[in-house]
Amino acid sequence: MYRNIYWMISLKIVSYNRFVELSQSVIMPLTIFLKTCCSGSCTGIFFVDSTPIRVCQNKRNKANKVFRDTTEVGKSTMGWFFGFKLHLVINDRGEIIHFLISQGI
Repeated sequence: MYRNIYWMISLKIVSYNRFVELSQSVIMPLTIFLKTCCSGSCTGIFFVDSTPIRVCQNKRNKANKVFRDTTEVGKSTMGWFFGFKLHLVINDRGEIIHFLISQGI
């Protein structure tokens, strides 16, 4: 039974190279889906926060080829990073009202 479950799960896992190829073609439909179908209701109380999405370690940012033209070196409260920033606005029930992914500046 456990082998069967492991076999079913392992069929859906892709390699890192394939993941990078797929992520570039899926990002726009995923963004449209999240903007249209997954937005919460406005209750009057909002919380805003941002968090870094690190692409690689700081010492390896010169060798990064995947996001070379789209990412920047940025600073957060935890220090410097190379990647993107995710900005979220949520309501008091934890539903996402709005989100934005920007360069790490």
